[in-house]
Amino acid sequence: MMRSRRQIEFLVLAVFLLCSWYLFDAHFNVAERGPAEPSVDEKPWRYEATEAEEKQEIFEQENANAGAKEKMPSTSTTSQHISTSTQSTAVATPTPSLPDRVVVMAKLPTDETDWVQTDLPDWQAAIYDIDTETPHNISTLDPMTNSTLRTLRNKGMEANAYLAYIVQNYNNLPSTIAFIHPHKDGYPIAWHTDNQEHSNVVSLQSLNVNFIQSNGYANLRCVNDPGCPHEVMPFRDPPEEHRTIEAAMPDAWRDLFNNTDVPHILATPCCAQFAVSSEQVRKRSLDQYQRYYTWLMETPLKDETSGRVFEYLWHILFGQEPV
Repeated sequence: MMRSRRQIEFLVLAVFLLCSWYLFDAHFNVAERGPAEPSVDEKPWRYEATEAEEKQEIFEQENANAGAKEKMPSTSTTSQHISTSTQSTAVATPTPSLPDRVVVMAKLPTDETDWVQTDLPDWQAAIYDIDTETPHNISTLDPMTNSTLRTLRNKGMEANAYLAYIVQNYNNLPSTIAFIHPHKDGYPIAWHTDNQEHSNVVSLQSLNVNFIQSNGYANLRCVNDPGCPHEVMPFRDPPEEHRTIEAAMPDAWRDLFNNTDVPHILATPCCAQFAVSSEQVRKRSLDQYQRYYTWLMETPLKDETSGRVFEYLWHILFGQEPV
């Protein structure tokens, strides 16, 4: 009995010790591993919030890094930034283009032409100085070989500058070209300019550019007298001695146009002030205008006569009928 009792007590003690060891070991492992993870089937209730927070943290970190790069840029980044800024500035502030119209005139040393720049700011200006000092046979200012705004010699009146401009700029003409005299306004000096003030400023400010483009040419004077209805009659019979242009016209026509179809009447309102489109100018070749200019420089005709030959030919050069 005694032995049986002791065996039972020993067995109970062993069971107690075994249970104690088991409980201690389980507690120790839980403390070491931390809380048990949820099973695959469980869905943590903070999943969406946790993902959003992670994205926000990534976004903020990227912004912080970008900010640091902007504050401390590398040499290549700085160069790229400067280049981009320069390009943006160039696009935002383009270079102003020149007006697509030009005023062409010839001036003597005594002519005042500052009014063109001050009163016609929306026009380019090509103002040719008449060379009144250089001897004709040694002048080097030939518009056929350079782009100077000086004439080769004082010859042919305003036709000298008009032809020089066309020869020099044939391939780069503005769409509208106004050929005028250097007088701004007033009577009697600008008597041939049509409007109440006899003003070239008024004439050009009121110019119907659309008509110039559609018709190709327009005389800036509308009053017929002088000039119409039959100012130049090359075969007048009997001839009138004071009409030197009529005597000169048949030979001039043949030299300029290389034909003998000389009109019996040439008429247009005087006095060589007109507007023309670049398209109309280029309906004749550059070689033709060079020939006209050479003829004007070399003709033995007096200055006034050679100039007036062109005064009654401009409208024909630019596509109009003789009358």
